[in-house]
Amino acid sequence: MKSTLEYFEEIMKIPRESGKEDKIANYLINYAKENNIEYNLGKYNTVFLKKDNNSNKTIILQAHSDMVCVSTDDYDFETQGIPFYIDGDYYKSKNTSLGADDGIGIAIILAILQEKEDMPNIEVMITTQEETTMLGASNFDYSLLTGKTLISLDGIKEADIESSSAGMCSIILNKKINYETTSCNTYKLSISGLKGGHSGDDIDKSRCNAIKLAIKLLEKLDYKEIVDIQFGKCDNVIPSEGYVIFTSNENIELLQKKLDDIELKLSDEDSNIILNLEKSESLNSIKESKDIVEFLSKIKDGLLETYQDDNFPLLSSNIGKISVLNNIIEIKYSIRSSDLSKEEMLLNELELLANQYKFDMIIDAKKPFFPFKENSMIRKILADSYKKLYGKETIVKKVHACMEGGILSNNIDNLDICTIAPSIDNCHSINEHISISSTKRVYDWLKETLIEYNKIK
Repeated sequence: MKSTLEYFEEIMKIPRESGKEDKIANYLINYAKENNIEYNLGKYNTVFLKKDNNSNKTIILQAHSDMVCVSTDDYDFETQGIPFYIDGDYYKSKNTSLGADDGIGIAIILAILQEKEDMPNIEVMITTQEETTMLGASNFDYSLLTGKTLISLDGIKEADIESSSAGMCSIILNKKINYETTSCNTYKLSISGLKGGHSGDDIDKSRCNAIKLAIKLLEKLDYKEIVDIQFGKCDNVIPSEGYVIFTSNENIELLQKKLDDIELKLSDEDSNIILNLEKSESLNSIKESKDIVEFLSKIKDGLLETYQDDNFPLLSSNIGKISVLNNIIEIKYSIRSSDLSKEEMLLNELELLANQYKFDMIIDAKKPFFPFKENSMIRKILADSYKKLYGKETIVKKVHACMEGGILSNNIDNLDICTIAPSIDNCHSINEHISISSTKRVYDWLKETLIEYNKIK
């Protein structure tokens, strides 16, 4: 029997970027064959596992196999695993995201399936593309499932029982651009060192969005036109670095002085910011530069509205990526909301703005939120089990991150669902790390919960 950590280390060695989960699916199928566990490979490389423990109770365990792939280097996530290492109580990575979200969830499930204690029958959903389209959960074969109680291992903090989540709308904004000859000086402004982070979990922490900052700096520097702009990785990550190449009539000494005099007003978490201005070369610049910069300055970004009772995020948005390629400027944008009407209002506002500045707007994916369930048996068992083991109370939490719970709830009638996990810090960033001791506690917590659940008549 392997431990959770042994499985986790094996999983981190497997490339598993969203949309490219074939290798991790093969790993899971081989696991099932080796351990005589029923399995099914579904659409988009989803995997179903089932272990019959001769119980009259059945529970569903769920995790997703993909990860957000970000790096400060030109790292090949398609062919290489994660360069992880152990630092004290933490698994960390060298200049890439770690993939603990949600590799650790799979590792815990695989270890649980090896347990010999009196357990309920266990049905396992391993979904895919959770970090992008959620096509795995949307296209899962739900006829394979008989359970009505589900524990997801896709949280980020020990002792939190996540019992509702925001929905998310992913949007692509495109605009055809034209170039014209320029005789102005050309400069490259690079931004790095910002904290970045998860656009749901970290959106209320006042972390600077590198794209928004770049636009602010361009306006302060009295730029003439843009030559190129490249920031961010995907719509669910707060961008922390990138560059913009622009033209100006000023010399570099004057521009540098202007840059040094700009008051950035950043949070303490962004204190490691690095701004670098250098000369560049280009004969052409983008004719539509003014419209692009105005559009980006007007797009709403960050925390937009909170619940009145506890100031928890209710509505937010994130400009996650901008790039120029083949005469097209593309922006990846997301809206998170736990109120469908507020999401629609923001979408309508964005559409009007896009039309004004002649951007094509495509809704790439809409992922539903799932509401809080007042009476949850599994939530009570989870809370009681954690207190029994560790003498501490759990916290029932709303989640502003978009999770698959909305899709699962829409496909399984009367589903009782909660989400737990070990403590993972700085998800979706190169600073992502996970606590080893927390992982061990959460494993024992889940095991105790399943044993208690199995005792219910």
